[in-house]
Amino acid sequence: MGSKGPASRGQKRAAKTKARQRRREPSSGSRLHVFPTGLLEEFEQWLADREMADHAERVVGLVRTTLVQVDRANPDFSVTSWTPNDAHFILDAAERIEDSDEENGAAAATNIIVTLVEFLTFLDETDTWTGTDEDFAHCMEDLTDFIYNDPDVLDPEDVELPEVSDADKSAALSALPLMAGLDGLLDEVGSGRPATEIPALADALSESDADADPTPQSIIALDRWATALAADILDFDGEQVRPGPESGSFSARSTAVMRSVLTQSIRHQLTAGDVDISMSLANTFAVQTLLAAMTEDLPLNNAPESGAEENYDGLKDEDLRTAQLIDFRIRSLQEQGVLVRNDDSLEVPASLRRAVLEGVTLAEPFGAEDPSESF
Repeated sequence: MGSKGPASRGQKRAAKTKARQRRREPSSGSRLHVFPTGLLEEFEQWLADREMADHAERVVGLVRTTLVQVDRANPDFSVTSWTPNDAHFILDAAERIEDSDEENGAAAATNIIVTLVEFLTFLDETDTWTGTDEDFAHCMEDLTDFIYNDPDVLDPEDVELPEVSDADKSAALSALPLMAGLDGLLDEVGSGRPATEIPALADALSESDADADPTPQSIIALDRWATALAADILDFDGEQVRPGPESGSFSARSTAVMRSVLTQSIRHQLTAGDVDISMSLANTFAVQTLLAAMTEDLPLNNAPESGAEENYDGLKDEDLRTAQLIDFRIRSLQEQGVLVRNDDSLEVPASLRRAVLEGVTLAEPFGAEDPSESF
């Protein structure tokens, strides 16, 4: 796996603690067991305003539970004014959770840290943070390091692409179900149609706007439409959907255009359209799986035998949803032909790797910087 992360999270934090150890000044924030009035309610509303209303209650509950434990361990803890030592205490606890359960510990620990990153972001954006800028930066850096800088985390730079002939690339890309799916979209659009008159698109958009989680079918449908738009196979002016500037080259099966299509498909699937912790974690897991599937250290295929159901024993609430979304993402990539079985492992075919790697590099698992890019 990758070698860019620190040899040990604990060693890194110990060095920071030793370098920045100082006597703590009296905190201007309120003690956790006397919450600042309405703080968690404001946090929940902030999450809802960021299109996370369906999960806001669970996120707030997890943040409350975690910070109660910090308060019990440190009588001087302030919910709005953390110190580096507070962050280190949280991360030490997260590591113990990781080690306690080989199968589910890592996902549960990451879930906790991601919710706390959201809480710190809320304190910062609402000017509720009462600590120093230095302490805020240190705490945020340590928490995001936990998410991104695990020693086993791969970067796109860790992948070495093999030499593949243009003919092999063209044949492999042409055979993907994605290409036939986009042919179907072009047929459906014809010379141009209002988006509201395209049943499959209207249904998928309607379901994605509903309060309940969208179905796998609507997710796949929207992914395909978004890919066609991003790769210029289709064009949308806000009302009409019509063939895009690359539609002719795509129909002629231009290798360059097909490669762009696969790249945009991977990028869109693994970029979160809004604030959704479980989806972001699932996307991150899928990114790491795809990167590993292009190295010598292939990821294991942990899918159950044909006809058997996934085992989610012991998981509930957001952890259960995260596990289900991870399974959906990996299974979907296999159905797309992007991940294929290699004995008991998963592998990205050599002829698809350049396009897949470009898509992974462009993906933003924790949300697009430009919200207008999301379909």
